[in-house]
Formats: sequence, structure tokens, C-alpha cells
Amino acid sequence: MPTAFLLTALLLAAAAATNEATGSLVVTHGCATSCGGVDIPYPFGIGGGCFRKGFEIECINSSHAELAGTSIRVMRLSSDRAESLVMLPIGWMCFNASSPSEASDFSYAETEMNKDGVYRISNTHNMLVVLGCNTFAYTASGKTQGGTDAYTYYTGCMSFCNNSASAQDGLCAGVGCCRLDIPPGLTGNYFKFRAYNHSTMMDYSPCDYAFLVDRNNYTFRRSDLRMDTSRTSPVWLDWAIRGNGSVDITAVDVLSCTQAPKTGQYACVSAYSDCVDSTNGPGYNCKCSEGYEGNAYLTLTMLNIDECAHPAKYPCYGICKDTQGSYQCPVIQVMRAMTQELDPALQSSHLLHRFP
Repeated sequence: MPTAFLLTALLLAAAAATNEATGSLVVTHGCATSCGGVDIPYPFGIGGGCFRKGFEIECINSSHAELAGTSIRVMRLSSDRAESLVMLPIGWMCFNASSPSEASDFSYAETEMNKDGVYRISNTHNMLVVLGCNTFAYTASGKTQGGTDAYTYYTGCMSFCNNSASAQDGLCAGVGCCRLDIPPGLTGNYFKFRAYNHSTMMDYSPCDYAFLVDRNNYTFRRSDLRMDTSRTSPVWLDWAIRGNGSVDITAVDVLSCTQAPKTGQYACVSAYSDCVDSTNGPGYNCKCSEGYEGNAYLTLTMLNIDECAHPAKYPCYGICKDTQGSYQCPVIQVMRAMTQELDPALQSSHLLHRFP
């Protein structure tokens, strides 16, 4: 894996880890808790009895984690934010001088990680990037059964270059690079290109590229017009509990928070957990109730947050008292503390003197 994108993925994973509740690292007894530096919180798991259907992770030679049944490398798994960071291949199409109008080699980077339907490519965190001169590429997802279109979703863009100097580092606005948002609901990844004549640009743009990438962690460089075709990019996946695991968005047995508690497979098993409907496709997620932290998908793992021990996050200028699921900080004490921080002239105002 090229160093630049791998470093980016590791930094992303580290940044996300700083916000992860420590309780989410608790898994069922005897199950592996990590692989290759990646924490494995339930509903994810390695080995029989350690994961919920659709959330199996494979540990490859103890060196790195992959989504089971795929070659997709996992960089980060989160139970509280229902997100996963993975590395996906880029799509590319290359030309040579003897046939500059026809592709000599290509890869559509078709990726399917949804055999049990739990994942969706995050439309809020990722974008589609197309690189090249005289290049049109698009991504498609959601295979259909019959009809005139093979896929449910199509989205793409086109980029041009007048010469080798026209593309500029840091700019991705149609010259050498174009980018655009992707729709929600994408269950896989498949790129397609249109072949245009590259005879005048073989020395600086011999290939076309397309890839999904975290929108905050890619900056175009002119050198990317000659990118390594084996490169992979960091992509965020949204996941949810989706009933029978179907990728069919019209499936009647895909559960919502209204339906899920009535079933025998309700995932929010902690007494201090709440159900939240998925924002990317059907299904639901579980979260800790306010005032608690831990793993909402496991029993006996939720801990009361001692808000008084974290005054920067839970301010109290009086005498703080922790309670189960909350904390107390008398309003009178708060107002007194606030008046001490105000300008002396303001402290004599009628409003502030209403409080003892």
C-alpha cells in the first residue's frame, strides 16, 4: 500500500480513536479484542460466536484485519458512531502510444462488501474523485434485476487539460481533477470510463483514474496524473442492523426502531441504550443513553459517566454532584459564578440582582 494513503488512513483511525468510548472495547468472553492494531468492538468479531451476522472480521496472519470474505483492509471499527474506515482500490484505465484512443489495460475496481447487507458507503464522509486529461468516469452501485439500467445509482464527472501545466496542485475543479458528492445508499463500488484520444498527452496523463476517498483527506497533486495503479484510498462505511441483511431497500423485513424492539433479535440489549434509525439506508443503530458510556450492543458493559470528573466537558461553577445518568449543579450557584466573571458594571444590573 503506498505510504501516503496508508499514513492518511492511520491518522484518520487515530483521530477517531481519541473520541471512542473505552467501554466499546469490551466484547464477549474469549473473543479477540484486536487485530493488527485495530480494535474489534462487538457487533464486530473474529471467530464463531463473537460477531453478529454480517459483522465478521478476519485477522490475516495477526498483521491486519479484513472484512470477512473480501480482501478489503479494515483500518478502524467503531460501535458508538456506526462507522468503519476501510481501504478500497482505485479504478483506472491506461493507454499507450501505439493505441492512444483505446485502453491498453484497465481495472473497474469492482468492490462488494455487502453479502449480508450491513454496510453503506458514507455519503457524508466521502466523495468521488476523477483524475486525468480528457477523462470521463462514473461510479455505479446497486445491481438491478432486469430493466434498462444494470445499476440503481450512477454518478460521475469529466476533467480536461490543455497541456501539461494546466492542472494545478490543490485545485480539483475540472482541470486534471474533478470531484463530486455521492448519493446515500451505495452498497458497493464499480467504476466505468469513456475512452477518449490521449495522443497529445501520453507523456503527462497516460491513464485515467477514479476513486472514492474521505472528503477531508485528499488534495490533488499534478503528480497524481501518473498515479500508481495499485494505490488504495481510505473510505468510510456506515453500518446498521438491517433485519434480514438484505441490500434491497424495498425489503419489507428490514427493521426500524419502531419494529425492532418487537423482535427476538433486537440489538440494543443494554438497559441503558437507545435505538436510532439509520441515516444511510434502512435499519437502525444503538447508542448509549445520555449519561452513560460503553457498548450499547452488549449487556453489563454500560458505565455511568461521572460528569463532575470532567468539568471541561460538563461545566459546573458550583458544587457538582454526580447522579446516575446525569449530574446536579444548582442554577443559583452557576449564576453566581457567572456574575463573578462579568464586568463589574454589569454585575449591578437589575437582571443579575434578581438572584441572591
